[in-house]
Amino acid sequence: MAVILIPLDSSKNSEFCLEFYMKFVHREGNEVHTCYVADYFGDVGVMEGPTPGRIQELETQDREKAAAIETTVNQIFKTNNINGTFERLVAREVWHKILEHAQAVKANMIVMGSRGMGKVRRTILGSVSDSVLHHAHIPVLICKHPDEQQHK
Repeated sequence: MAVILIPLDSSKNSEFCLEFYMKFVHREGNEVHTCYVADYFGDVGVMEGPTPGRIQELETQDREKAAAIETTVNQIFKTNNINGTFERLVAREVWHKILEHAQAVKANMIVMGSRGMGKVRRTILGSVSDSVLHHAHIPVLICKHPDEQQHK
């Protein structure tokens, strides 16, 4: 039995990644954990950015995104007869939280999507999948949506 962590976001790559896992990787008996790492708005002060009301609005929107993802995940689990979990996490550094969560659930493997940013954007903005890949102490499978095969 393997313990798999699948971090998700609201992009089409996440749903593709989960479907890819179900089709090509999943084996009966695997323990599947999914997570969504929420945006972190806690340190934004009035002078640095949005007002407290706007921050609350952003947090509410983020919770709604997570709830929609959880609904999709639960439908996929039900369709495939998988007893899996979903958890909404909050962190400043998404890649670091993913690795912490992988350790907490004792994952043997991480399966995640990539948004398909080109090298320049990835270098400037950073990439969660790149950071997870380079810092993980367990295997990481990165699934790229077929529409994103060409580097931009």
